[in-house]
Amino acid sequence: MCHYRFFVLFTVLALKSVECMFVYYQNYEFFSTIKLNDYNGYYGNVKILKYSMPNDVLSAIWRLQLVSSESCPSTDVYFYLEHSAYPVISPHNRTFPYYFNQGRLTKTMVKKSLGGSNPNKQDVYLNISSPSAGNWFSAAFTDSQDRKIKPEILKSNCTYFLTSSLNIWQINDTVVLYPNTTTQSREHSDFKIYKFMSTTTGPYLSFNIKLKQSNSSVCTVKSLLKQSAFPDMKNFKNNDDHVICQSNSSKQCSLSTDYPLANSWYYLGITSECNYSVEVALSNNCVESPFFISNKTLSTIMESTFPGLLKQKKDEFCRKLFQPIETFRFIGPTYFSVKYYFNSNHNRSNALLIRNEKKPYFIEFLVDQANNGGTLNFYLVNNLINDPNLYESDFLVNKASLFPSEKNPKNSTHSSKSKTSNLAEIKVMLYACLLFNSMSKYKNCPDGFLLSTQSFTNIFSNFQLNVAYPFMGKWYLAVWKECFNINTNESVTCPTDFVPHALIQISSDQCANDYCGEYGTCYIINSQLNLVSACKCSGGYEGYGCTDGRNAIPARIYLASVLFLTTSNLVFLLPICLAIYRKWYIESLIYFYNMFFSTFYHACDQEFYSFCIFNYDGLQLADFISSYSSFIITVLAMSSFERQWKVFTFFVGLLACISIGLYDRFSYSTFVVFLCIAISFTIFTWIKICISKRKLYPERRQLIRYYLPGFILALTGLLIYSFLQTKSNYWILHSIWHMCMASSIVFFLPKEETQHFGTDLSGENLKGIFIIFLFLKSK
Repeated sequence: MCHYRFFVLFTVLALKSVECMFVYYQNYEFFSTIKLNDYNGYYGNVKILKYSMPNDVLSAIWRLQLVSSESCPSTDVYFYLEHSAYPVISPHNRTFPYYFNQGRLTKTMVKKSLGGSNPNKQDVYLNISSPSAGNWFSAAFTDSQDRKIKPEILKSNCTYFLTSSLNIWQINDTVVLYPNTTTQSREHSDFKIYKFMSTTTGPYLSFNIKLKQSNSSVCTVKSLLKQSAFPDMKNFKNNDDHVICQSNSSKQCSLSTDYPLANSWYYLGITSECNYSVEVALSNNCVESPFFISNKTLSTIMESTFPGLLKQKKDEFCRKLFQPIETFRFIGPTYFSVKYYFNSNHNRSNALLIRNEKKPYFIEFLVDQANNGGTLNFYLVNNLINDPNLYESDFLVNKASLFPSEKNPKNSTHSSKSKTSNLAEIKVMLYACLLFNSMSKYKNCPDGFLLSTQSFTNIFSNFQLNVAYPFMGKWYLAVWKECFNINTNESVTCPTDFVPHALIQISSDQCANDYCGEYGTCYIINSQLNLVSACKCSGGYEGYGCTDGRNAIPARIYLASVLFLTTSNLVFLLPICLAIYRKWYIESLIYFYNMFFSTFYHACDQEFYSFCIFNYDGLQLADFISSYSSFIITVLAMSSFERQWKVFTFFVGLLACISIGLYDRFSYSTFVVFLCIAISFTIFTWIKICISKRKLYPERRQLIRYYLPGFILALTGLLIYSFLQTKSNYWILHSIWHMCMASSIVFFLPKEETQHFGTDLSGENLKGIFIIFLFLKSK
């Protein structure tokens, strides 16, 4: 707790310079303790938490309390953090499918080691400066390097827990700017923050700063602009949207952004050595269209009946200079299945003619909880067509200039260049930039995903892009064309009689485009009420789409593993034949039952080359019960009970094995208890005979020649099964386990039925046996 208070005190001192703003601290959100799972290459093992971030937050602090149980080996704990989307992780640097953009990988991450020589309790702090408002998602998990397969009884009971809380520093006196209004401010050495709510979408938004020099000295103003979050004045020069102005400069001091988004906050941070004023300039996105009635008589009647109505309507009807292409969604029947279509395109073809040169067509679509847990898919097919009069929708970008800086919007860009009529010498390039919550900086696409392809006549070219776990909010796809000379690669005017015809498909689906490849299966996971799809890979393949095969198991190894695990059970033919020869018919039936179901269970329990004669769970249950029964009946056959009592005790053990399998077939501790009871019965009969005959039983020759080799084989199999098996050598060592246990039965199985004990059992003796049985069971 003292470390936590010290961290808060340090943050307060760091924010002490912000004297002009009222900053207050609060514990905003707290999550109860959750248990972390081992990642093991599967996103379904990740615990996802969602945090809500308010507006006007200067700094956010995540406090993480990591705790492990005692005597645990060293394990790495990961905590990834992402705004508006589920984190895309790859802790082992696995590759993504070909069309996936790896720039989507989450970079904000904390890694700590617990257990071993490290403390088993640690407090970790993650500080995010100027966080964006909205939802934040974290992905937490452990990554253990221990890949051994151990029985439940030998596994260490190590658990790892995470308790997280979100604490924020918030400013509540941010100055709100209004359009066409000048806001005055005095000099201040520390930065001051202004914010402006953009209510409409237009070509540009500009903030003009006018300096008021009070003396002869030259003063400096630093300003920084950022959307949806406070600007980070500490990393001033690392931001593109910044400007430094001098009072003696004739250059206008302003910051602007192209294509501001509607209903979005824009924050302006300013540090000044003199008085200044701030003015917001929002471009006019409306060109009036005349509203008139051609019939003069009807026009006179309307004007006399409704005075001023025609003038009012004339002002309301206008043609927008800039308007993104809006889409509507078709939500499919499965999770995260969504298709997007242009609003006024009723035939759902999503076709677009790219007539404007170097001026983008923006396509707007929304991602929310309906598809944020899947994969966003983009597919664009285009070719050049020579019919410029094809239908183009009304909502496409107007042929007027999109930029107010262009003084003559009526003149096309073709006028500034020499027209090239020979299409064979022109390379027509089609570009697309995918942006989240922004339409500015589309040209080089520094904050998005850039795609490009060349357009040809009568040849369809295409490109594809997939984005894993897309951000929730408004997305924009900017599409534009540029033309170049094939020989010199210089920019030339695009031909007017040939235009790119683009067919754009935007959709989302589960996992990697509803496809996890040949080596994976797609699952829907509910992690802390957050739905997400993920591929569970097999065959050693890894990665988001199960395409990383660096640790893949070769097909020949997989085939060999299937053959080893199944054919190794044929060793049970030896005890089966021996039991029949020595007239142990019930035992031979149990061994055959064990061989049969173990063979077909392992044939079914394969990622490839699997063969299931019926339900997998039923095969598994039968294999476990038959294995337990083989142990029990072999131990009881070695006893000196009369046959009827052997059969009775065996069926008691068989019912116990069935009960164990139905309750928890992996509960090895319960099975060991029943096996010890059976061994105690056998040893009890041996001791009874030794006492009555006053000599060693079984005989020394039998102990050395038969029981000792059988014991060594059984012990070797148990040691291999318990301590040496890993995922990579499982198929070899488990096959050896089959052979060791089957071979040990050959040595353990008696040559003939011995009835030295139990032929003259009286009531007192029988009572004593069952008292011992109840006593051992209670233990």
